[in-house]
Amino acid sequence: MLSRIGNSLFWMGRYIERAEHLARYTKVQYVSSLDAPLAQTKEFVLESILNMAGITANYYQKYPQLTDEEVLYFVTLDESNPFSILSNIGFIRENARGARDCISLELWEAINRFYHTMNSYDAEKLLDEGIYEFSQQVEGNSSVLKGYIDNTLIRNEVWMLIAMGIHMERAIQVARILITKLKDIDKIDPAKLGGPVENYQWTTLLMSAESFDMNKRYYKANPNRRNSLEFLLFNPAFPKSIVYNLNLVQEAIEHISFQGQTGKGSISFMAGRIATQYKFLTIEEVEDDIVEFLSDTLNKIYDIARLLEEKYLIY
Repeated sequence: MLSRIGNSLFWMGRYIERAEHLARYTKVQYVSSLDAPLAQTKEFVLESILNMAGITANYYQKYPQLTDEEVLYFVTLDESNPFSILSNIGFIRENARGARDCISLELWEAINRFYHTMNSYDAEKLLDEGIYEFSQQVEGNSSVLKGYIDNTLIRNEVWMLIAMGIHMERAIQVARILITKLKDIDKIDPAKLGGPVENYQWTTLLMSAESFDMNKRYYKANPNRRNSLEFLLFNPAFPKSIVYNLNLVQEAIEHISFQGQTGKGSISFMAGRIATQYKFLTIEEVEDDIVEFLSDTLNKIYDIARLLEEKYLIY
């Protein structure tokens, strides 16, 4: 396979997952703020959305203050923002076009429908229908794409590269959500006293990662700091946990025949080391420095992605 095509497949998977997580986080945080505790002001929520997306500085370069309409437009539809959801959807289609001969007709048509549906939105339509309806469209279309990826593609390097992009980006987005909410909680409750306000943040955290119901069924208890973090970090059977996705990234790398990969410093070594680390860690070992641990995880995943592109997918 040409490196150019491999690069397109890998990034198509990443952009699908990135658009979906950004849409869901924005929806959950904004909609839940309408009946949130007093400690969670609208400004607090808007800042949280920008921080999770990593675009706070970009926003303030364009707008002087936080307003609902400007933040939601900047995150969702602003084409001058390369990290907006609409920009991500454009990148999905652009990369799919670059690998058009490798993917199924059904997947290509679904990507086109997704692109045209979301491009029918403008500021007026977004304001009229609201962020909930917009995000539901993104999440629904993303699920359709992943269904076609799983049900219409041969299990070869094409599928493996897309899957690797999806699972790598999911691990990144879950880590970003966790870091953002932990910092939010520190602002609300710097003394770490816990209580209803903090528990509310754990609930919105789990809902942002589609994990609330499964967390409650697994622990048979309401969400709290320890069970929320443990579930999203270390549960090997839950598809949104970081360890689950790191295991699948490692598996995909082992099945793709990257030339010249041997020993320390290779992509196989790096992916295996972080996946193994997660398999044998416990929440008790990391919870005291959890933000630092998650930041280190992000850096290691970014290093794997960078090595993958520089050595194997550059063209």
